[in-house]
Amino acid sequence: MMRLLGSCVILLVGLWSVQADITVPVQNHWNGGFQAEVCFDITVELHSWTVTLKFDQPISSLDVYTAEIQETKDGGKTYVLTNKNWNKDEHVGDRLCIQMQGHGTGDINPTITASLSGQPGGGVVVTTTVKTAPPGQTLPTTTPRPFVLPSGDGEKATLTVNINNPDNFQGYFDFTVPENIFGWIINVTFNKPVKQMMNFEVGDVLSHSADNLNWVVVNRPEHVAYPAGSKLHLKFDAQYGGGGIAGSAVLINMGKDTLHVTPVPNTDNSKYNYNDVLYKSILFYEAQRSGKLPPNNRIPWRGDSALGDKGEAGEDLTGGWYDAGDHVKFNFPMAYSTAILTWGYLLYRDAYEAAGQTQWMLESIKWPLDYLLKCHVKPNELYVQVGDGGADHSYWGPPELMTMPRPSFKITASKPGSDIAMDTAAAFVTGYFAFKEKDPTYANTLLEHAKQLWDFGMNHKGKYSESVGAAAGFYPSNNFTDELCWGSIWLYQATKEAKYLTEAEKYLDDLPAWGMSWDDKTIVNQVLLYNITKKDKYKAAVEGSYKMWFPGGSIPYTPKGLAYRLQWGSLRYASNMAFAALLAADTGLHPEEYRRWAMCQIHYALGDTGFSYVIGFGSKYPLRPHHRASSCPNPPAKCGSQIMPMKEPSPHVLYGALVGGPGQNDDYTDDRSNYVNNEVACDYNAAFQGAVAALKSLYIRHEHPEQKGNAQCPFSSGSGGPGGVVG
Repeated sequence: MMRLLGSCVILLVGLWSVQADITVPVQNHWNGGFQAEVCFDITVELHSWTVTLKFDQPISSLDVYTAEIQETKDGGKTYVLTNKNWNKDEHVGDRLCIQMQGHGTGDINPTITASLSGQPGGGVVVTTTVKTAPPGQTLPTTTPRPFVLPSGDGEKATLTVNINNPDNFQGYFDFTVPENIFGWIINVTFNKPVKQMMNFEVGDVLSHSADNLNWVVVNRPEHVAYPAGSKLHLKFDAQYGGGGIAGSAVLINMGKDTLHVTPVPNTDNSKYNYNDVLYKSILFYEAQRSGKLPPNNRIPWRGDSALGDKGEAGEDLTGGWYDAGDHVKFNFPMAYSTAILTWGYLLYRDAYEAAGQTQWMLESIKWPLDYLLKCHVKPNELYVQVGDGGADHSYWGPPELMTMPRPSFKITASKPGSDIAMDTAAAFVTGYFAFKEKDPTYANTLLEHAKQLWDFGMNHKGKYSESVGAAAGFYPSNNFTDELCWGSIWLYQATKEAKYLTEAEKYLDDLPAWGMSWDDKTIVNQVLLYNITKKDKYKAAVEGSYKMWFPGGSIPYTPKGLAYRLQWGSLRYASNMAFAALLAADTGLHPEEYRRWAMCQIHYALGDTGFSYVIGFGSKYPLRPHHRASSCPNPPAKCGSQIMPMKEPSPHVLYGALVGGPGQNDDYTDDRSNYVNNEVACDYNAAFQGAVAALKSLYIRHEHPEQKGNAQCPFSSGSGGPGGVVG
């Protein structure tokens, strides 16, 4: 069947290989270049594609970030583009967008047409003059970080003139790069007005003064990086009034990270500085913020972004967290992460207080809670996603400069999502507990929304990813019974109403937990119900889960001791199960064994292998995470997908982020293009941070394995298997 389907696709591509061209508007143009974008709505399944661009004049070169240039024809007037390996598969309902920057002679403003082979439909015109969007889609407000052109303390060079004609000249500046550069601008000053600068090889004109004496040139994305000691050769052609020309220039490094983090003191004399990990993990969540940033924003390379996020009726959907290394707001993992983070705070307030992080933690969890409240617009309506994964993943740049439409998606009574309704309810209840003394009005608002969402999820059952197709390819729900249990447990803890406990016990899965994630709450449900009821069957369920997870069970281990559930985000699963083990130990279940196993899993991530998988922690850690914002230089230096495969470290340290983790043989490559092992995500850090807080709390209570002489790692179970959890 699969082979037949593949043959059909190939046949259709052949039948539709010639398409009517659509006109592509130029969004911006300047001396020496232009910018444009075309999008195609996908109407048939594609497993490869070709886009043909035709220009009415020769284009000397073309930068395309989401495609390969297969062929240039007609003297530079026709460019044939093909897919990259990562975007060869386009599905019905997707939108394929091609952003381009062209280069030519003079103030170039070409007429462009485009066609996509492989489907019968045309494209979607993209233009910067669009002021409205279809219902449920919004155009983000572009809010670049404040920028003032640096003045002259960079590397200096003097103009060398190759060719000098009466009205034009060719010249260059040569710079010896004094330090590693990742993103740059060059401030140029001439002794006479210059009408045009053009035909650069490594940059483009950004701006010039009204008198044409001062010009600013900015890097192209493919020429962003220069190592210390190398040469930056800025060659160009220019037009001027003649009579001889002289000039000087200053090279400014735009890749300097201005965030300087001093480690928090280790007050416990523990092997790893848990205080510092908590501090930096909170910083990571601040780096993920969307919307209007607060005055006390601590991440200088982040600014306001996605200020146009709206619902179908214009509801304000700004705020929340960007999911991972991208800029979609996926509420399923966001609500889960919020609940887990807040739960960890409720249990281990002593750890946050001792680390000096209480206020920062409360601000951290309130950010997504405020956003999730905005998303619950009616009792039976909940927005569950903002942004299109396909279009978003085609863009490599900072969120402040996004220009693609950001559609919003919701569940309703006719298009239900019990899973995400219950996850959001659980997040609201944890928030209720966190704020009920500090801000009772806010806390009660959270609880009322939680009750409404519980009713919504129970009365209109279904998987959200079957109602919202845009989420299905990214965060699909496998079932919703674990979320029905999860949400019910939290409502019971807040209200003590028996109906919630009845439903929680009804939907509990007492089989060994496959793992713990945004889509699987089995183990935490088991631990919570045991803590609430003390029933032996729930104790047995927890013990059964860890018998499977401990050495000798069915979960494989890496040679250095990591419980290895899955390649994609291997540390996520180990950290999540470590968090739940620490919770179980606090209920009295095998405390010494569970705590030591959990400690070994967390310490693996913190550096037991000689490498820390937490960015900015320890002496060796990832330098090239799959994360757009931290990989881009400070504006106005240019960013693009060309940066993804580069070997240079990202210009900004994404402090506190836990990367996906190693392979099954403890193998790991610090590669920005590897989103399986080297991406970061809000859900990766959530239970990990909670586990670190739990270990810190154990030190405060003098119950840590290191204090009890029981800290040997890798873990081996002495018995062959082990068998306060709310705030």
